[in-house]
Amino acid sequence: MKSDIKVYKEIQNLISLKKFDESIKFIELNKKKLSELDYWFLISVNLRYLKKYSKAIITLSEVNKISPTYGRAYQEFGHNYIKLNNKEMALKSYSRAVRYNPTLQASWLGILGLDNTDKHLVEIADKNVIYLKNLPPELKSVLSFIHEGKLKKADHLCRYFLTNSPHHLEAMKMLAIICKKLHVYDDSEFLLESCLEFDPDNLDIKVEYIDTLIKRQKYGLALENARDLYKKDPNNLSSLITLAVTLQQTNNQEEAQLLYKKILKISPNNHMAMVSMGHLYKNQGNINKSIELYKNAYNSNKHFGDAYWSLANLKTYTFSNNEIESLVAMVSNNFIPDDEKIYMHFALGKAFEDLNDYKSSFHHYKKGNDHKLPYTKFKTDEFINECKNQINVCTSDLFEMKNNWGHQSNEPIFILGLPRVGSTLVEQILSSHSLVDATHELPNILATSHKLNLRRAHADSSRYPDILLSLSAPQLKIIGENYINDAEIFRDGGTYFIDKMPNNFRHIGLIKLILPNAKIIDIRRNSMSACFSCYKQLFAEGQEFTYSQKRLALYYNNYVELMDHWNKVLPNQILSITYEDLINNFEQTVCQILDYCELPFEETCIEFYKNKRAVKTPSAQQVRQPIYTSGLDYWKNYEPYLEELKKYLKY
Repeated sequence: MKSDIKVYKEIQNLISLKKFDESIKFIELNKKKLSELDYWFLISVNLRYLKKYSKAIITLSEVNKISPTYGRAYQEFGHNYIKLNNKEMALKSYSRAVRYNPTLQASWLGILGLDNTDKHLVEIADKNVIYLKNLPPELKSVLSFIHEGKLKKADHLCRYFLTNSPHHLEAMKMLAIICKKLHVYDDSEFLLESCLEFDPDNLDIKVEYIDTLIKRQKYGLALENARDLYKKDPNNLSSLITLAVTLQQTNNQEEAQLLYKKILKISPNNHMAMVSMGHLYKNQGNINKSIELYKNAYNSNKHFGDAYWSLANLKTYTFSNNEIESLVAMVSNNFIPDDEKIYMHFALGKAFEDLNDYKSSFHHYKKGNDHKLPYTKFKTDEFINECKNQINVCTSDLFEMKNNWGHQSNEPIFILGLPRVGSTLVEQILSSHSLVDATHELPNILATSHKLNLRRAHADSSRYPDILLSLSAPQLKIIGENYINDAEIFRDGGTYFIDKMPNNFRHIGLIKLILPNAKIIDIRRNSMSACFSCYKQLFAEGQEFTYSQKRLALYYNNYVELMDHWNKVLPNQILSITYEDLINNFEQTVCQILDYCELPFEETCIEFYKNKRAVKTPSAQQVRQPIYTSGLDYWKNYEPYLEELKKYLKY
C-alpha cells in the first residue's frame, strides 16, 4: 500500500518543527495509513533526532528487510554511525546509499566529511556534489526514479523534459540508461552515440556506451572503445576499470590481470578490484593466488561479504575456526546490512558443510536464500506462461515449413539445461578436443529474444515467440549470421565453438530456426540433486529462480516438460545425456557426445582435467580433477530439510 499523502506531510511538518516525540505518537496513531517501509523509516528518523542512535539503527534494519536497496535507509545508517563515531560503518553506509541512489547529496557530503575515505572516493564524491548541484530538479527526480526501480515514471518524466530540451546530454544519457534497464539496447546505443557526437570526450557517457555495447554483444567495438578511453587517460581509475572489465568479458585474461595490478597500485585498498583479480587467477587455476587476493579483500574491508563467498565458491577452500567465528558474529550483527549477509550466509553454509554439520549448514544456506529472494525479479507464473507459449508456437509444422531457412553454419555447439548439473564438465571435455573452442556463457540468444520482443517485456502481451511465425528466410539467416559473427571475438581458431548458456533451453525453437545445423546437448541431473545444487549456490547474476525451493521445483518441472516438447518436434536433433551416466559410464558417454558432434575421438577428451583453459563458472576447480562419484547423491545429507522441494517436484 501507499502512504496517505496528508499523513506523510504532517509527519514531515512535525519533524521540521523538531517535535520528535509528538511525531512518533502521530506515526503510531496513523500506522495503518502508512506503508510498512514509510512507518519504520520515519520512526528511525525521529529516533536519530532524539539521539537514540543504536535504536534507530535497529529500526532501520526493518526497512532493509522490506527494501534491501532503499538508498535513503543507508543514508540514515550513515548519519547514525557518524554520531556513534563508527567511521568505518558510516563510510560503508554512505557508499551503499549512493550506490542505490546517487541523488542523495547528503550521503556524498557525508563521505567527504570522513577522514577514512580514500583519495579516489573523495574525487568521486566531490564530482557528484557538484554534478547534483547543477542538475535540473526534473532530472534529479528522473535519476532517483531510476535507482528506485520506478522505470515507467523515469521514462515519462525524462521524455517530457527532452521535448523542451531536446539536446540535453544528461537527459539523453538518463534515457539511454532507462532503455538499457528495459533491455531496449539498440535505443540505448543510439542515444549514447548521439551524446558522444555532442561531447566525444565525456568519460561517463563513454563508460555507459561501452557497457551498452557489451550488452548488445558488440564485444569487438566495446573493446576498441575501452582501449581508446584508456589511451586518452591511462591513469584514470574509471578508464582502467572499464578496460579491465571489458578485457575480462572478452577472455583477455592476462591483459586484464596487468590492468588490475595497476588499479591496485593507484587504489591499494580497492577490495572490489582485489576480488575481481582473484577471479581471474581462479579461472586460470592459480588457486593460491586467488585465495591471497580474496583474503586481502576482506582484510581491507572486513564486512565485504563477496570476499568470503569467493573463498567458499572455490569449492576447495576450508575456512579456519577464526574465520567461521568472525562470520557467525557478523551475520548476527544488526548493524551489518542484509545484502552483505547474503554472501556471508552462503559462505557459512559451505563452511559447516565441510565440517559435516549439515543442520547448521542448511540453516545458513536457507538464510542466504531468504535474504537474497527480495532482490530477485523472477516470476514463476511468467516463466510457466513463457514455456506454454513456446510449446504452442513452436510446432512440428513450424519447423517443417521453415526447415533450413536459417544460416547454415554447423560451428556452434549449445550445452544447456539447468545450472550446476554438469554442463561445465561437458564443456571441458569438448573444449579439450583440438577442433573445438570454449567461448563463454554467451548471452546472444537471450538478447535476441529480448530484441524480437521489442518493448513488450513490461506489457500484457508479447511478440515473442509469436514473431517466429512471421520471420522470413532472409531475416532468420541474418539473425543466425549475426550470432556467428558476434561469437567470433571469443574464438581461438577452432572449427567449432561452444555456447554454454544453460537458459538457452527456453529458446531452442529460435536456435533451430536461425541455426538449423547447430548441435544441442541437454544435460540433465536427478531432480533433487540438480535443485539442491542450485539452492546452495549464490550466482553472480541471473538464475533468480534458484533462491526458493518451490520456485526451483516448478522451474525444473517446466524445464522437463519443455524439453519433452523440443524432442518431440525436433526428433533426433538434440542429444540428451544425464550427469549420472557421464559419471558412471564416463568413456562411453564421452564417445556418445563426440559421435553426436561428429568429432573424431581424441584421448585429450578423456583427460579433460589436464586442460589449462580459463574456466569462469563455479565448477572451475571441479573440472580440473578426474571424475569422482561422491557428489551423485550428496543432497541426501540435507534430505530432512528439503520437504518443500520434494512436495512440488513432479519428476
